[in-house]
Amino acid sequence: MASNRHAQRLHGLCGHRQLFLTLLLICFVRFRITGAVGRLQLKESADSSQTRYQHDCVGSAKLCSLRQSARRLEEMAQPKIAATYMDSLLADFAAARKRLVGNFNKRSKVAVVYMCFERMEMIHQAIPAILRSDGLADFDFFISQDGGSRSIFDDKTLSIPNGTQYVFIHHPANLCAGLHHYFVKAFAFDIMGYDTLLVVEEDNIIHKQALQLLHRMAELSIPEPGIGIVSLLDMDMSHFLDPVHYAEGLIRTAGTMGHLWVFGLHRSKYDAARGHLRDYYEVIKGHDYRMKHEPPLRDAILGLLREKGIEDTSVLSQDRWFIYSMAKSGFAQRYQTLFRFFEPIGYYGLHFHWNQSLFFGLFGRGMFNGRIKPAAAFDVTKDPAHGQAIKATVRARLTTLCDKYWAGLPPPEDLIDEWYHGVLEGRLNGLEASQEIMRGPKTPPPQK
Repeated sequence: MASNRHAQRLHGLCGHRQLFLTLLLICFVRFRITGAVGRLQLKESADSSQTRYQHDCVGSAKLCSLRQSARRLEEMAQPKIAATYMDSLLADFAAARKRLVGNFNKRSKVAVVYMCFERMEMIHQAIPAILRSDGLADFDFFISQDGGSRSIFDDKTLSIPNGTQYVFIHHPANLCAGLHHYFVKAFAFDIMGYDTLLVVEEDNIIHKQALQLLHRMAELSIPEPGIGIVSLLDMDMSHFLDPVHYAEGLIRTAGTMGHLWVFGLHRSKYDAARGHLRDYYEVIKGHDYRMKHEPPLRDAILGLLREKGIEDTSVLSQDRWFIYSMAKSGFAQRYQTLFRFFEPIGYYGLHFHWNQSLFFGLFGRGMFNGRIKPAAAFDVTKDPAHGQAIKATVRARLTTLCDKYWAGLPPPEDLIDEWYHGVLEGRLNGLEASQEIMRGPKTPPPQK
C-alpha cells in the first residue's frame, strides 16, 4: 500500500512537471529599453539549481526523494526543450529576430557576442573588460546567457553603464556548449545578418584593443582562400618575441592550434561551412550534450565524422567540429596573433578542474600590456625577413636562459629550431618552455 501511495504521488508530481515543461515551451520575451539601451530579458522559467535542491529537500526523506526524482525527470527533458526552442528559431529568421531582440536596430556590420552561463566571479571580470574596449561603440554588443541558471543580472551586483547599447538574451533552457555555439553563429549571420562575428567566452578578460584587432584580422581573412577562423593566441609567447616589431604580427596556423576562447569569423567563411555546421547540430540536438563521450550521442557523432571522411575521431566537441567544417570548406588554416591579447581565467569548468596555481602555472597570468595599431596587423609568414628576425630573437633569449641555468652551455640547434617553429605555429607555451630550461638540462647539451 505504501509503495502504491508513493507511486501515485510520484505520478502526480510528474504530471505537474509535464505541465511545467509545457509552459516552459511557451516562454515569453520581456523587452525593456532604457534610453538608447536595448535589453532583452528572456525570463528564466526555473529557479537556480541550488534553490531547487533546497526546495526538494524540505520535508520527509521519502518526500525529498520523490521531489528529487521529479527534478531529475525535468533535467532529463531539458535537451528536448532546447531542441524545440532552437528549431523554432531556425525555422523563421524574421520571427526569431523579433523574439530575441525586439525592436533593436543594428548600427554596425559587426556583432560582438559574449557567451556565458553562471560563473559570476569570472563574468564580473570579463564583462567590464569588454565594456572598456576601444571602439566597442562601433560594434553591436550582445550577451548570450545559457539557460538553466539565474540571470547574471539578478543579484544586482553586475551593471552596465548608462548609455551602453547592448542586448541581453537569456535562453529558456540549457543549450549546453554544442547548441549554444551553434546558436551564436546562426544568430549573428542568419538571424541578424551581420558581416562579422566576434566571440568572447565567459572566462576571458580581453585587452582594450582586442576587439579592434580581431575585427581587423577578420577583414584580412576575407581574400585569403585558406584562412577561415581568426583567433587570439591563448599561450604566452612574449618571452621570445620583440613587441616593438611584432605586437601587430599575425601567423598562419593549423586550424587545430590553440583554443577558441576569443575568436572571429567573416560571413563568407560561415556561408561556405554552414551545411557542415548544421549537420552536427542535427546530430546533437535533443541529446544531453554533457554526455557526448557516452553512447548513444558518442556513436552518433562518430558516425558523422566517418560519413564526412574525417580520420581523427578522438575529439567530439563543437569547437573541433567547427574546425573540421572550416577545413572541409577549404579553410584549413586560421589567422592567430603572436601575442596574447586576453587573460584566460577559466581554471575550473567544463575542461579544467584545477586549482588556480596549476592553471596559471600552465597558461601564466596577464596579457600583452602595451598598445598597438590594429590597422597595421600583418602576416609575418609572408616575409622571410620576419622569420629570420624572430629566430634570431628566440636564439638570443634562449641563450640568455641557458647561460644562467645551464652553466653557460649553449642551447642545441635542434632546440632553437623547435622553439622557433613553435612560435610560428602558435603552439609554444613560453612560460612552460622557460620553466623547463630553468630546471637545468636533463642531459648535457652537445658542445660546439
